Amino acid sequence: MNNQKSPLVIFEIANNHMGDIKYFKTIIDNFYALKKKFNKSINFALKFQFRELDSFINPSFIDTNHKGVERFVTTKLSVREWNNIISFAKNKFDLICTPFDEISINRILKSKDFNYLKVASCSADDWPFLEHLAKEYKKNKKKIICSLGGLTDNEIFKTISFFTNRNLDVRFLYCVAKYPTNKEDLNLNYFLKLKDKYGDLIQGFSTHETPELVDSGSIAYSMGARIFEKHIGIVSKKYGLNKYSSNPTQTEDWLKKIDNTIKFCGTVSERSKQIKDEKIQLRNFKRGVYAKTNIPRGSTLKKKHIKFQFPNVKNQILSNDISKFFTFKLKKKISEGEPIFFKNIELNNTQKKIGEIRNKILELLDKTKLIIPKQTLLEISYHYGLSKFYKFGISMVTIYNNKYCKKLIFLLGKQKHPEQYHKIKKETFFIVYGRVKVNIKKLGRPKEKIKTRTLNVGDLLTIKPGEIHSFQSVTNYGSIIEELSSQSIKRDSYYVDKKINQNKDRKSFIRLN
Repeated sequence: MNNQKSPLVIFEIANNHMGDIKYFKTIIDNFYALKKKFNKSINFALKFQFRELDSFINPSFIDTNHKGVERFVTTKLSVREWNNIISFAKNKFDLICTPFDEISINRILKSKDFNYLKVASCSADDWPFLEHLAKEYKKNKKKIICSLGGLTDNEIFKTISFFTNRNLDVRFLYCVAKYPTNKEDLNLNYFLKLKDKYGDLIQGFSTHETPELVDSGSIAYSMGARIFEKHIGIVSKKYGLNKYSSNPTQTEDWLKKIDNTIKFCGTVSERSKQIKDEKIQLRNFKRGVYAKTNIPRGSTLKKKHIKFQFPNVKNQILSNDISKFFTFKLKKKISEGEPIFFKNIELNNTQKKIGEIRNKILELLDKTKLIIPKQTLLEISYHYGLSKFYKFGISMVTIYNNKYCKKLIFLLGKQKHPEQYHKIKKETFFIVYGRVKVNIKKLGRPKEKIKTRTLNVGDLLTIKPGEIHSFQSVTNYGSIIEELSSQSIKRDSYYVDKKINQNKDRKSFIRLN
């Protein structure tokens, strides 16, 4: 509904117009002038309330001193007056309206003047009201904003379920329905709880705090709120304001806080643009790579050849360029004490290839819709070196490993996994994607005939301790094996080819999600 840069602030007039058209327009003009000061960073809307008073109020209360009834009756506007003020306001603001009865629902949904329909907290569990809204929504669809004031966790769940099960275009506001709200009553951490549970359905914060609490909006924005509802009005010789409505000066102070917070929070894209400048600054403090000894041309750079010292010089290799993912081969002889420059080396970047492999695994997961736990590590095995990975190698994630173990094994293209056996682990292969050929023979029986089985999706194969097994994907698009086993122990994997066992640098780990 709103992007990161442009939150929506809803100015709620409610009955603060006092039924006076001239005063009503003065409020709109004052807040329109305020809107123009913040247009670059904030979107604005003006909100009205509709009640069909002839049917909304029980007749026996009309001539009583009931506070609510008296408020509604004394501020009543005719249809002609409403049309006048809506026509005046829509040239200055997007318009929102809150209905409090079924007739008003129809009026708002049918009107082209309103951009949104707002469900008040008192109506958020009014099931006859909501059922009517859902029915009429099918005829005249409109964006809906719903406040959740006064509702328990279970009631909020029921309300959100009602809207989402009927596919209504709705966003919800955390709301404290206490008029006015003191700072100790705001409990903005509850907004985070709702956001964590319901995600982007929870979009904002409806405020009823006393006007001097100007920090609420900025704090809520920093927590992720992007829609705000604030009661507004102006003080005149004839009319005052209630304790939870803000005049233009108070509202401006509140908006300034939000505006500053928007600048502080910024955006992901803007942050990315700044990294280049930061790197230039930080390079001034980094150590350069210097030759510790004379290094012959054609040498592969080792730690024993180099030292890290300050300062560095332009185009020199830096200490942070030295990692297990990068290998450097010298194009020329480097003398002791010399800085080593990028122009003097051939660079092999294994990290780039590791990232490429991860992306291929992510594509497989997306294609197959397999679910993996959050913060999963991808284990990449390249038995004969990274350069031969796509011929000999696997990628693997461990879902669970305790008394029993579950893994997903990924084979890209027609990858092979070399002969291996376990002394303790018993494992079962379940094919969830592709087709896999498995070769099995008994340990210590070299003359025994190799058993070969080709497994299709849904096939199972159990491999016992002491059974030498190798496997290969036989489809060009790769394969995925779900491995269920007894506990997996690192030291319990033995390769028949001793070169693999001796190679200590044959695995890389990288975050998958």
